[in-house]
Amino acid sequence: MTARRAAIVAEIERRLRLVPGIAEVEVMPSTDPMAFPAFHLFDDGHDPIEAQASATMIGLTPRLEAYFESDGGAETYAQLNAFYAAAVFAVMGEDDQLDGLVETIDEGRMAIGVAPLASAPRMYFALDLPITFAARRGDPSQPA
Repeated sequence: MTARRAAIVAEIERRLRLVPGIAEVEVMPSTDPMAFPAFHLFDDGHDPIEAQASATMIGLTPRLEAYFESDGGAETYAQLNAFYAAAVFAVMGEDDQLDGLVETIDEGRMAIGVAPLASAPRMYFALDLPITFAARRGDPSQPA
C-alpha cells in the first residue's frame, strides 16, 4: 500500500528526469549533488485542508532544489534560469494534474542563492510546488 503523496512525488521525479541536459535527479538526498546540473526533490510534509465524510483534501508542498556549476557567474545564472523554466514546464506545462494524481499544482516561492566559497561558480534555486489532492478518509493510499 503506497500513499498517494508518494505517487505524486514519484511522478514529479519521473518528469524531472525528462529534462534535457540534467545530470542528476534525486528524491530526499542526504548529500550534496554528485553531478551538475542537479535536481533534488524534497517532501516537506503535508497539511489537511478540508475533511469530509469520505475524503480528505490535502495540501502538499514538495520543494525542488536545483544546483548549477559553470565557468562564470553570468553563465551559471543563465543556466539556472534555463533549467528553472524547463523544470516548471516538465512538471506542469502540458498536464497540471500530474496524470490525475492532483487537483492543482502551482508554482510557489522561489529562492536563489550563490555558493561564494565553492571551487567553481555555483548557484542554486529552491522552488516550492504547492499541490492539493484528495485521498480517501482513513486510507491515504486511495483516491477520494
